[in-house]
Amino acid sequence: MTTSRLLPSLRGIVGDWSYYVTTLTFRDVTALIKSTDEIHERIRLADWIQRVAIDAHAKDIAAYITETPQRFLGSLVVGVYGGAPNWTSLNVRVPEDEGITPEQVENLEGRIGLLHFSGEEKLFAIDGQLRVAGIKQAVKQADGSDCPLLDETVSAIFVAHDPKTEEGKRRTRRLFTTVNKKAKIVSKAARIALDEDDGYAIVTRRMIDEHWLFSDDKKYVLYSTGGSLPALDTTSITSVVGLYEIIKDITLVDIAFGKKRPMDADIADALAQAKSYFDTLLESIPEYSSTFLKEKHKPGYYRSPTRNHLLFRPIGQRTFARATRLLVSRGKSTSAAVEALSKAPLYLQNDVWHHIMWDPVSSTMITNKIVIAEAQLLRLAGQPVRNKSSAAKLDHLLKSV
Repeated sequence: MTTSRLLPSLRGIVGDWSYYVTTLTFRDVTALIKSTDEIHERIRLADWIQRVAIDAHAKDIAAYITETPQRFLGSLVVGVYGGAPNWTSLNVRVPEDEGITPEQVENLEGRIGLLHFSGEEKLFAIDGQLRVAGIKQAVKQADGSDCPLLDETVSAIFVAHDPKTEEGKRRTRRLFTTVNKKAKIVSKAARIALDEDDGYAIVTRRMIDEHWLFSDDKKYVLYSTGGSLPALDTTSITSVVGLYEIIKDITLVDIAFGKKRPMDADIADALAQAKSYFDTLLESIPEYSSTFLKEKHKPGYYRSPTRNHLLFRPIGQRTFARATRLLVSRGKSTSAAVEALSKAPLYLQNDVWHHIMWDPVSSTMITNKIVIAEAQLLRLAGQPVRNKSSAAKLDHLLKSV
């Protein structure tokens, strides 16, 4: 915010949140409410959250606002970053003959007041990102300081967290994902970027934040809503969603790890497993070393029909991670598991991968046979497959082709 604001409001409490209910003009919404990047430090990750959660649908909301006379917008839930609102209760006077008791008056005085912002706070939409984006587009399309839309209002509920602590930001991220899971607004990809209860999502974000391979300047991780890589992408090794899936495949964790926030020690252990796995790949796989350590090639160099490496394809990465975890669960170290699997032919143009992970007729990837692909990788590496069922599926496919 750039100027001081004083807003009439109601104060309420739910759970361990204090909140304040007021209204904002479209002018205020346009000028004051920022994107969700205020609750995540990584610029590219935050920008990606904004795109996948909001921009694709903002146009429809803007059209609704500008074309529907009977328009109505639900309340925005607005986070306050950089300080708590300064709220002051008001004295309430009511006529004595209205039958209102002193207790009722006292209750009103504790709930009706003024909400003061100094101008230093930053506001972002926890719930209502689409409405905020739609309002901004509608105002922009109207184009003009005299636009009648600027004086229309939308109800807003303010909540605040302590930005100086990780716990404060964590509370807000959790509120964001909890509210939006219920509303079914935010995509799976955005929840991966913000969810504070899904252990795999937490580890994915920390990998992006802490491992040099996924730093913004390297541009090896693609911020997209899916797990696949575009055919023309030559710089990415995986996407955020793809990394999330790899982490699910490689980490040995409790079954509830992705459903209920794990203990910090369990998160740290899973993160260590993921880091160890990628570090081992960088050290043990020549193509990884030449690409990411020596920087002789871009990742896309190993995604051509004639030079098609399993560990540069999302489905191949998942297959290798699953097989590695299986061998680790059988007692091997991560380095020993990777070394064993690396003895298998890893280039998908090889006949042993035809119709399993590579279609030689259409020259396209096959992505829906990961169980069979894992069984083939283990067998080619001289390791026992996962179980009889996966062996039978592999044998049946090989016979059919």
